Amino acid sequence: MQQINRRLELIESDVRTVSEKLDASIQGLRGESTSSYQSLHDKIDTSVQTLYKKIDTSVQTLHEKIDTSGRNLHNKYDATVRDFHNKLGVYFRWTIGIVLASWLSTMGAILFKGAL
Repeated sequence: MQQINRRLELIESDVRTVSEKLDASIQGLRGESTSSYQSLHDKIDTSVQTLYKKIDTSVQTLHEKIDTSGRNLHNKYDATVRDFHNKLGVYFRWTIGIVLASWLSTMGAILFKGAL
């Protein structure tokens, strides 16, 4: 019985030692995982902030390009409309002149025929 009791004490002592070592290892792993998690979290935050800055810069550049293109298109449209109005004015004046000249020649022919 004493041998069995002694062996049980040795087994209990070994189990306690293994349990303490396991607890210490688990605590070490928890500390390492916490520091790794924090490090990863910091890297992700830095990456996200960098990405946001790049996106903001890209959006601002794109906005400026769109504004410039819009202004250029508006200027081209204005120039085209001005040219159209100028040509329309010239053609309108020519048309009115031709109509008046035709009317005058018709009236002159009628009056000239009537005078004969």
